[in-house]
Amino acid sequence: MIARCKKLSAALILFLAMALTSCSEKFDYDKGASMTGGNPQAGMEKIILHDCHSCHVIPGIPINRDSRGPALKHWASHTMIAKKWPNTPENLEDFIEHPERMLHGTGLKSEMTMSNVKPGDAKDIAAYLFSIE
Repeated sequence: MIARCKKLSAALILFLAMALTSCSEKFDYDKGASMTGGNPQAGMEKIILHDCHSCHVIPGIPINRDSRGPALKHWASHTMIAKKWPNTPENLEDFIEHPERMLHGTGLKSEMTMSNVKPGDAKDIAAYLFSIE
């Protein structure tokens, strides 16, 4: 029952997000999909399911409770990830899946270590982020 409520909530948030993004932000979903091989629309849902939006301001995602993490606006034009790695689809997917490993030894800490994002989800999330212009 709880899982069903979570899915319904995610679906409602996804619907609202899609309605809101059509007015205010620029997205190129074809670009995000071609860069990563992922599905940007599924990525939006997975951002919500993995609760990424609770710490990051992410265009197209309506709820941002606590912006502890960096804003992810205009992600497609970012050149670096965490000021250390080139912003490539492979690096972004790796960072989404394993932030603790990628930040090890940098002095930076990540609360993303609890995210447990699987490879397919990371690919879709990356596709969404690379769609943000």
